[in-house]
Amino acid sequence: MFLIYLFIFIFGACVGSFLNVVILRLHSGEKFIRGRSHCQNCGHVLSWLENIPLASFIFLHGRCKNCQTKISWQYPLVEFTAGILFIIPLFFYPSILLILYSWAVISFLIIIFVYDFKYQLILDKIILPAIIVVLFSQAFLLILKNNFNYSLLTTHYSLLIFSAIIISSFFLAQYLISRGRWIGGGDIRLGFLMGLILGWPNCLVGLFLAYVLGLIVSLPLLIFGFKKMSSQIPFGTFLAAATLITLFFGSEILTWYLSLL
Repeated sequence: MFLIYLFIFIFGACVGSFLNVVILRLHSGEKFIRGRSHCQNCGHVLSWLENIPLASFIFLHGRCKNCQTKISWQYPLVEFTAGILFIIPLFFYPSILLILYSWAVISFLIIIFVYDFKYQLILDKIILPAIIVVLFSQAFLLILKNNFNYSLLTTHYSLLIFSAIIISSFFLAQYLISRGRWIGGGDIRLGFLMGLILGWPNCLVGLFLAYVLGLIVSLPLLIFGFKKMSSQIPFGTFLAAATLITLFFGSEILTWYLSLL
């Protein structure tokens, strides 16, 4: 099993390397399918030896081989995180199709997390494809599991749409009340995606967890003066992280919470 986990980690790190390219080029406007990776400072085109996930960062001592500019820690962190996260579904899903689906969800959430953290923006270019992938994947997986049972498919989809509408409406209400000061339009669409991924009632667990994570991170920043009350907090990062945690541990969190009541 160790070799399987190692292989999946390496594969996840390679996907993480590609996600870094997507994040960078979504911001710069470059096409992330075409064109080789290059140093953002001097334009040096990276060889394959300089493009090995994690290893290249270590061997290059975190600097560009050509101009010695420091390479952002984002690159190894995303690669390492993706490698670890890609292993987790193996403990939860017996089906390769479910594992592939979870990898797609993980990839979308990593992009959303990092992009909102860096640029405080949630792009429709990521949210809308993610919504489409989740909708079609859920239908495909349910059809395979239940032999084209239309009744089950309708019920399942109704709950997904209901969950998505509940979460996005919650954020829409905040947006309208505050006139966009409390929350951005991207959070509304991300809330819709969260509802589709988690379903009912785990979407409520994810929503609650997002605010808990936001409080844990933001409160010390406010207390020690790193942030002001008027400062913008990239809430999409907490929504993405909470969605990911709830995807795998939502039922356990809900059971634990209900046991306290």
